[in-house]
Amino acid sequence: MVKVFTLFLSLCLLSSCSIFGSDEPEPVMLSLSIQSSDHINPSQLSAANPLVLNVYQLKAIDAFKSAQSLDLFQKDLTLLADSLINKQTLATLLPNTKKQVSITVLPGTKFIAVFAQFSNYAQAKSKAWLDVSKLSEADDKSISISIDSLTVNIISTEQSSFWSKLAFWEN
Repeated sequence: MVKVFTLFLSLCLLSSCSIFGSDEPEPVMLSLSIQSSDHINPSQLSAANPLVLNVYQLKAIDAFKSAQSLDLFQKDLTLLADSLINKQTLATLLPNTKKQVSITVLPGTKFIAVFAQFSNYAQAKSKAWLDVSKLSEADDKSISISIDSLTVNIISTEQSSFWSKLAFWEN
């Protein structure tokens, strides 16, 4: 009888662990809308060239902000090690392209940062970042990344969901 009670108690305890789950927040999906102009990454040989784009998920932004472009190109993992949660290198971006990419924002991510590998890195604005810790949980999460000539920009294009718009009109 004691063995049956002990077994029953053990099963109850194990099942309660799976009911309450983890304290770790669920990963969030983020939609990246990437658009390049028809004259991205110009060089002496061509008015437009393909471009590689790195997307970083960071806990803090200071190391990324202060890093030089060449250093990010050569040793980004070392420079960003203290704040890096994830790095994703996107497929080569061609001139005059629109692309949608979904990424999973991992727990602890406070910033999404992008680094565009321009051939003329000395004159380029190759870094941009966005604080994603302030994105509303109720709305669809979307970010727009635009590349024009030697400049990369990133902005939040947060869209209200259909249901939150209905709630707005009911009030």
